[in-house]
Amino acid sequence: MLRELIVGYTMQATIYLVDDELPILKSVRRVLQGLDAQIVIFESPIAALEACKNDKCPDLLISDQRMPLLLGTELIAQVKTLNKNTQCFLMSAYHDFDDVAKAFNLSNIDRYISKPWDNKELLLHVKEAIIVQNNDTNTTISNDQLSSLNIIAQSEVMLKVFSQAQKAATSNVPIFIHGETGTGKELIAKSCHHFSLRSTHDFVAFNCANFSDTLMESQLFGHKKGAFTGAVSDQQGIFSTAEKGTVFLDEVTCIPLPLQAKLLRVIQEREYSPVGSHHTHKFDVQILSASSTSLSQAVMDGTFREDLYYRLNVIHISIPPLRDRELDIILIAEYYLKRFSDQENKRFKHFDHQAKSLILNYNWPGNVRQLENLIHSLVILNDGEVMSYNLLKESLDNNPVFFQRDKVEKIEISSSDLQTLPIDINHNHLKPLWQMEQDYIEETINQCEGNVTKAASILEISPSTIYRKQQSWLKNQAQL
Repeated sequence: MLRELIVGYTMQATIYLVDDELPILKSVRRVLQGLDAQIVIFESPIAALEACKNDKCPDLLISDQRMPLLLGTELIAQVKTLNKNTQCFLMSAYHDFDDVAKAFNLSNIDRYISKPWDNKELLLHVKEAIIVQNNDTNTTISNDQLSSLNIIAQSEVMLKVFSQAQKAATSNVPIFIHGETGTGKELIAKSCHHFSLRSTHDFVAFNCANFSDTLMESQLFGHKKGAFTGAVSDQQGIFSTAEKGTVFLDEVTCIPLPLQAKLLRVIQEREYSPVGSHHTHKFDVQILSASSTSLSQAVMDGTFREDLYYRLNVIHISIPPLRDRELDIILIAEYYLKRFSDQENKRFKHFDHQAKSLILNYNWPGNVRQLENLIHSLVILNDGEVMSYNLLKESLDNNPVFFQRDKVEKIEISSSDLQTLPIDINHNHLKPLWQMEQDYIEETINQCEGNVTKAASILEISPSTIYRKQQSWLKNQAQL
């Protein structure tokens, strides 16, 4: 065991370095040697923990993950119980995804740094940690930061989400974002990119629900000329376009199973092959993914690979629906009222009292996107200075897709063509539940003349859910 005090620094911060390999300790120390700090190094996590108990916890703890007697995540958890304000960085050459994800979700890890590390990145994070400690450990995201990201939030649940995004952004491990349709998953993904050291490079978003199987693979990894009909020239994919930046895979549960296997290998090996090529290309991007469908549910349904689930769901960020953000709803509504009034050269200035009450008590199944679209349409179609209760109520009542909390059980489909869908549960041949669901959904799509988006709106599910269920039906039919 080695414990070494580095002298010659003003006591502005104390940093503990913990690793069972002395050369790594010395290497990290060299990176940090220019800081005005006291640095103590330990080859034993037990010794580091004893120092925290007997002396005091450091301002910053940087620990390896895989060490004898005590894992880094275990050490950090115990240090946090001694002093929750100690900043804790985990460094590892291994992706112990379950342990890392648990530690992040418990708010134990403030930064995750992969080995081999980038010296500039490590030094920047350490300087930021010291600044946090000098500012009374206030890690709450500021209003200026929210404004720079076009974010309107003051509710505790949303501030926690953005704080979590800020911490996770520098981890360089996959982040999965879950939330209902319209909650702003891409906005959170852009926040992660903004807070990361990749913010000067490209953020490339890709909606997996919008492409066929072949085209999806080409869009992700690129293709060579002649790889398929219509491939008249070489084309780069988003993994190449976003080099050094961030790739955001939205509605990731829509990726077909064969392509999921390829994506798994790409993430594991950090390399890909364009369609029609036998050559591999290394890449360096941060991978973010999102879905309005639970990844765990997709795994249970057999439409998503369990091993890919563990690769993408290292850090999990869950976005609350708008109905659970009461402190934010009026702020958001007033923001859009002003924005669209300016945009459309209208005079609207505020909502009347009853209109605000309606906004607060409405269920908002379409979340922020629904609220935005509703206000935009009302501003375009009306004039005046006050957005009234009557205007809001009329618009909401005329839309059969949206419903209020106290009227959920009364919802009806207004289209006469859809009131008598041919689903007969009294016939002699009873079907499995999934087949009855398939009949109902497919008939709804037929009544909508093949428009899946329209059918999804009537059924109050996302289009990606329909695509996922279609894949599940094919699998069930193959087993019959």
